[in-house]
Amino acid sequence: MSFKEITQGLVMINIIIPMEGFDNFMAAWLIRDSGRGQIILAETGPSSSLPELYEDLDALGAENIDYLIFTHVHLDHSGGAGQFHEKFPDTKIIAPDNGRVHLLIPDKLYLASAKTLGTGIVRGYGEPKPLPGSAFTGKTPEGLTIIETPGHSSHHAAFLYELSGKRILFSGEAAGFFYKLPDGGIYQRPATPHRFFYDTAIESLDRLTELGDVDIICYPHYGCAVGSETRSALENARSQLILWKRVISDFAADADVEKIFNALHEKDALLRGVDKLDKKTFERESFFIRQSIRGLMGYIFR
Repeated sequence: MSFKEITQGLVMINIIIPMEGFDNFMAAWLIRDSGRGQIILAETGPSSSLPELYEDLDALGAENIDYLIFTHVHLDHSGGAGQFHEKFPDTKIIAPDNGRVHLLIPDKLYLASAKTLGTGIVRGYGEPKPLPGSAFTGKTPEGLTIIETPGHSSHHAAFLYELSGKRILFSGEAAGFFYKLPDGGIYQRPATPHRFFYDTAIESLDRLTELGDVDIICYPHYGCAVGSETRSALENARSQLILWKRVISDFAADADVEKIFNALHEKDALLRGVDKLDKKTFERESFFIRQSIRGLMGYIFR
């Protein structure tokens, strides 16, 4: 079992992806709102992670999930949607409208992911199953606000939930990757994949900041910011994205990604937290840092 209660009614579940280095990479979030009488799950993770997720939900006594929400439709977040629906057919699913087609017909997403990430990672995620259109709901559960936050993908959304007086933000990847290091430091990096939309992403971060003070930010990658950490986490995500754009813009369109990596490592203190990760996690993150560099290069030199 791999879960942790963050505050009363909110549990972080570590999504177990069967690949080396993919521990502490993906989290699902379970809301048990006794006041409103509803249970909500944010993200399933990929299909390969579902057996352990089912075990955790069973251990938590979450036999029925009222709502399943997805911030966006990428394999690591929603690849398990079809299989999850088979097990929980009464769960109402909420996902951004213009990303739903990839849940209904996931073949194109799977092939595109293999081209971008490589077949090894995509096979580790597992193949998604089609989700029937009847699984979606047009109803927004009480207490939940949907915030459009495109940038990481064209169809990205964040969610704000009010639980027992606490304002909890599910940021998806609009605010990048956030990880608390064992020594108390923070490792952050942008999540800027292929076909990244920089200006839109900045606007989305501003939209999250304009929400005002939130008590908890729940990240799918990975963990949470709490209390006074929340504002600085969003501000850091914005300033880090601006820094990356400035540094990468100093290079040519055909520049070596390794040289850009080294320049960012030198100038970005939050990124240097990667050095404190264990070997396999460092290798995983080095791969995704390079993917994010390529995504920003695609935007800058388009």
